[in-house]
Amino acid sequence: MIQKDYFLRMMEVLAAAMAKVLYNKENKDYINAEKEIEDAAKTLVGLDLRLIGILNVDDVLKLMKTSDLYAGRCLVSAELLKEHSALHKIKGNETEAHGFEIKSLHLYIEAMLSKDLPKPEQYFPRVEDLISNVSQNEISDQLNLSLIDYYKFSGQFSKSENIIFELLNKKNNEIFDKAVSFYKELKSKTFEELKAGNFSIEEVNEGLNEVNSLERKLN
Repeated sequence: MIQKDYFLRMMEVLAAAMAKVLYNKENKDYINAEKEIEDAAKTLVGLDLRLIGILNVDDVLKLMKTSDLYAGRCLVSAELLKEHSALHKIKGNETEAHGFEIKSLHLYIEAMLSKDLPKPEQYFPRVEDLISNVSQNEISDQLNLSLIDYYKFSGQFSKSENIIFELLNKKNNEIFDKAVSFYKELKSKTFEELKAGNFSIEEVNEGLNEVNSLERKLN
């Protein structure tokens, strides 16, 4: 109960900060808009947003795990980084903007997959927006592995499979176990759930057989 109450309080403070950011953006006061974002990061997450921007994703996630409220810290950081990216785009700093977008995407997915995030589906549009903004050559194998889990979590099974075979073609070492686990989990889904994810039990069996065949050939 304490964690849930604290999470809700975090969201209230974040909403108030975002309202100030929006006000400053509408008035083209980008300096104060950026300051509001940085102040919110220090208040809510206890971290310097610029530090999050410099560190790689794995190190950022390690910092998030220093608190019991892991999902909340990931979500708040994702929201702030997304807004920070938008400001960089306004200022013409495309490279920096894309870097913040990719970290934001990682953190949104991490927050959702923690299973501690209330109503995660409300953040699906933000994730889809970020995915649409990131070009294919900016997506690392690490991010693709996370996207497999995100698409499975959000019921977009065919999109998970597309990435699985993309990574299989690249001979990514981590993909075989994840692929087998993906198809075995889908075997437990109902006909309706698979259909909603643009999938079928026949495709599950075919995909699993193909993965096993590829793995035997490589070994």
